[in-house]
Amino acid sequence: MADQTAGAAATASARAQRSSDGSQTRLARSRRIERVMQRIRVVGIAFGVVQVLTYYLPYPPGILPAAFGLLGLLAAGTAAVQLALQRITSLRAVRRLGACSLLLDIVVVTGLVFVYTFDPDTAIWALLYILPLEGAIRFGLRGALMTMAIVAAVYAVREVFGAAAYGNAVLATSISFRMGVGFIIAAVAGAMASNLVTERDQVERARAELEAYATELAAANAELQAANEVTQDFLAMTNHELRTPLTTIMGYTSLLSDRWDALPDDSRRRFVGMIERQSSRLHSLVQDLLTLSSARAGKLAMVLEPVELAAAVDDAIANNGPTAADVRNTCPKGLWVTADSDRLCQILVNYVSNALRYGTPPVTVVATVEQGWAQVRVDDAGTGVAEEFVPHLFEKFARSGRAKTRYVDGTGLGLAIVRQLARAQGGDAWYEPNQPNGSRFCLRLPLAQTPDRP
Repeated sequence: MADQTAGAAATASARAQRSSDGSQTRLARSRRIERVMQRIRVVGIAFGVVQVLTYYLPYPPGILPAAFGLLGLLAAGTAAVQLALQRITSLRAVRRLGACSLLLDIVVVTGLVFVYTFDPDTAIWALLYILPLEGAIRFGLRGALMTMAIVAAVYAVREVFGAAAYGNAVLATSISFRMGVGFIIAAVAGAMASNLVTERDQVERARAELEAYATELAAANAELQAANEVTQDFLAMTNHELRTPLTTIMGYTSLLSDRWDALPDDSRRRFVGMIERQSSRLHSLVQDLLTLSSARAGKLAMVLEPVELAAAVDDAIANNGPTAADVRNTCPKGLWVTADSDRLCQILVNYVSNALRYGTPPVTVVATVEQGWAQVRVDDAGTGVAEEFVPHLFEKFARSGRAKTRYVDGTGLGLAIVRQLARAQGGDAWYEPNQPNGSRFCLRLPLAQTPDRP
């Protein structure tokens, strides 16, 4: 259930990320379109100024200022759009700005066409064809057709105004032909723009799906790698650690089977005891490997709850038997941590047993609160760990060779398990040299929320 929940959460997170990435892509695209239109407006303003100043007919009174006024409006609007574009951060705002920009262009272009109504032979009306193209670029087919509908209505009013103000002839066929061509341009440009947008969205969705598949594949590869590491751990353990106890067990069982009647009772008991000890060691090896593999795979059962640290240290000392009678527990009473009580005891038992096995008395367990964490230290006064071996202390099958005797039981997995268990509980485990000499093995765990610690 936990794996399914985690998988669902990861899938939802990936979808949310893809949606966010898609929105950012569309935002960047809309901003890019607006910047292109800004450059086109700047060129259009310069072109318009030249055309107004060099027009081949004299202007009627008031017409020239009106033309420059429209160009001035376009320049001011362009500057305002540029300022707004620098501050906008959402897709909706960019689209609103695009609609305002299109409206600005409609007002200026149709205004110029109105201004030059005094000249019935002018071709300035052709500027109207720019507007549906802009509508198509910004809003696709619908934007192109709506823009052209506005342009057609304004152009019809312009022709009626020309007849009333200047006596120009109103030719319905001319109006219908010019505006019909405009609608054809709008339809073609809008359809092309919409198809391009659709195809671009399909490409982006396909790319997002490929990226999602790549992420899932990477996660699957990581899981396979973890499973492969577990397999390698088992093979390494079989070759490195299991061979000796298995060989001992097989040797003594074969000897007892072949010479049971010839062996005296004390020899039989001694050989059976050897088999029992080696079987226990074999069991410990397998249990350690299973614990380490489960912790590394994130599948180790944990019940995180408030645990009083001093009491947990007392339990760990007691679990080490009579050899730990002189271990000092100086942890303050009432210091609570968030941990799994059994796994915390397993960590502390390992630290204390290592101090007794490899170090020299006195062995002391100390706990302090540092920066919102509980930090536990197990100190001894032995020779410490060789500096070159410290980076490997928490690796699998690591033994520093600092034992007081040559023959010391141990799987070489204890400290690797300690670190995995500590991290599974939200903490960490590490080594420091003790001062003035000896070893200091440290554990950090999060403080628990208790009635005394809100």
